[in-house]
Amino acid sequence: MSIAVVDAGLAYQRRTFADFEEASIFSDRIRIDALADANLSAHAALMIPCRTPGHRLAPHRKMLDRYVREGGLLFVMGETSPDLFLNGLRFTLEPTNFWWWREPGLDLGVKVEKPSHPALLGLTDKDCAWHVHGIVSVPEGGEVLISWSPTSQVSANGAAGALMVDYPIGKGRVLVTSLDPIYHHGSGFMPATTRFLERFLPNAVAYAAGHKKAVGLPLGLKTA
Repeated sequence: MSIAVVDAGLAYQRRTFADFEEASIFSDRIRIDALADANLSAHAALMIPCRTPGHRLAPHRKMLDRYVREGGLLFVMGETSPDLFLNGLRFTLEPTNFWWWREPGLDLGVKVEKPSHPALLGLTDKDCAWHVHGIVSVPEGGEVLISWSPTSQVSANGAAGALMVDYPIGKGRVLVTSLDPIYHHGSGFMPATTRFLERFLPNAVAYAAGHKKAVGLPLGLKTA
């Protein structure tokens, strides 16, 4: 199977889609301006890629919530202002240190908390560390997959928190992260983001297949 993806028409998103086309990661591309008319129930998994404008997704909040409650698996990537379109989630913007890596021996403080989670198999702390834009809350029943515990050298004001969370809503699940690998890979910089996607995207497809099998294929859902 593969994952349907919201297409906001941004160059870095489309370059990433193209780069992973042969791996059959993404199936249908749903234009963001056509989302209101999309039949989301036809897809067992849906991804909202990095830097998709959250304010353009806000009008579809109820639609996305219903999709998950009925059994869908929703992946929400970074820099999308997820609190604008996901019920019960809070996002806290943090000052971004873009140059921490220039300090010898400095650790960004990113940690893979659940390396056995199907979406994170094969990913190391280093694969997930480029920079941090913010932290997400942990809704009821959720688990922290990737965390951030910065030192004062990395962030004078930053507070420890979650960078990736997986949580249930009804029959479905939401995996949300503040990491923005699709933006960086598609923009042609930050090699760590390419390593991340090379593992995370195939993992996401496998996770979606396992989720679909675990909950049973709801009426209307199909393998993309």
